[in-house]
Amino acid sequence: MFFNQNQAELADRHGTFRMGKRVGMAFVLVAGLAACAVGPKNPMTAAQIKALDIDVIDVAVFPGTPIFWGAGEEAYANSKGCEKPEPDSGNAQNDYAAAGAENKPQNCDYDALISSPEARSFMEARVVEMMEATLAQQVQPAFQGNAPSRLEVRIVEVRVISGGQSVFIGGAHVLRATLNVVDLGTGKSIAQNQELFSQAGYAPGGLLSLIIEAASADPVERLSVGYANGAREWLSGGR
Repeated sequence: MFFNQNQAELADRHGTFRMGKRVGMAFVLVAGLAACAVGPKNPMTAAQIKALDIDVIDVAVFPGTPIFWGAGEEAYANSKGCEKPEPDSGNAQNDYAAAGAENKPQNCDYDALISSPEARSFMEARVVEMMEATLAQQVQPAFQGNAPSRLEVRIVEVRVISGGQSVFIGGAHVLRATLNVVDLGTGKSIAQNQELFSQAGYAPGGLLSLIIEAASADPVERLSVGYANGAREWLSGGR
């Protein structure tokens, strides 16, 4: 009996270890998807890269950029005192709960609120803030030469998949933005990349995707870090 109990304990530990390895591998996959230094090769010479001094970071959202970010919409609604309504299950068992909810009326039109221009401006500002912070932290310190320049980033897509999509079909969060380096002395562009993007997420979906999402930072924050890492790699002469 003692031997069998030890066997069971060892099996449990072995199973836990294997699960830990799977989760660890999933996190490696997420990290691998985070930075995508794609597009044309950096046209700057080695001397130009060494002299590069990123003195100014200018981030903006390109007009008409699709932004699909449920958490951003909820954050804006909450800032206005409006909570996202619970989905209607259509189950008769919820009749009493629904009747009780009359004491807590939803005094706002959630859908109209998150579709407003103000909600759009709120989300744009949040995305820009995250991008500027990560670029300042991840890119700016790597380029401290003697040729002052401005790093211009124009966001062209922000797409955060929903929790339901993450579980049932998987997928990846995506952030795309163009990059332009402008020499402050001449005002001329010295390097451009229109194809840089960042991905984050666990593509196969399933319960593991929820575990990873729950243990990770906000998707837009992760995408910003991934983009900054890709931008640093590209500016350094890598692909």
